[in-house]
Amino acid sequence: MFTHIKKSYVDMNKEIKDYIDNLNYKDIPWHRMFTAFGTAEGYDELLSILEQTHDVEEWKKIYYKISDFEHQSTMCPPAPFVLVFLVRILEKLLDSNTKSDKKIAGILINQFIYYIKVCTDVENEEHAQPLDNFSDMLNEKYLLSEEVTEDELDEIYENPDAVPDNLFYSFYHYSKIVLSQVSGILDKSGKYSSESKKLKAMF
Repeated sequence: MFTHIKKSYVDMNKEIKDYIDNLNYKDIPWHRMFTAFGTAEGYDELLSILEQTHDVEEWKKIYYKISDFEHQSTMCPPAPFVLVFLVRILEKLLDSNTKSDKKIAGILINQFIYYIKVCTDVENEEHAQPLDNFSDMLNEKYLLSEEVTEDELDEIYENPDAVPDNLFYSFYHYSKIVLSQVSGILDKSGKYSSESKKLKAMF
């Protein structure tokens, strides 16, 4: 049964911050997480490439390949984890003054604003309590099989009860917590002050 919690969002605490700060691409079983169009297999390599790419058009192409962690306002299991690394990428971009890096940073910031809105919209509806810990989303019982089949994915896509309510809401809950860092990062950089104000108003 859903519990209506108008203000279920919680601030970043030390436990979550430590988990986020120590998270590594290789810590995530990407191949065992579903996305809007399959699985997140290869996300670690794509995120690594994305971090090193400074050509705007090439960056967009790579970003598109991982963008299926969200589709039509629906967050999938990789979302909170992908966002951890995208926020780190933004931090590095803000240290640069090249025209291309500034443009990429602007693209990311606009995406973050969109994702926060998606999370807030779900937060303001009836929903289950989120899982207690960020890392709980990687619990064995919530992951796909090591060798996922089309039938397993079809069950997730076609059966609304295939994903537990508390797990589903956690995709949004922890994504928003990750994104709560962005305004502070912008303030520290001394750039994008108007975007920072907009982000703060969303929390």
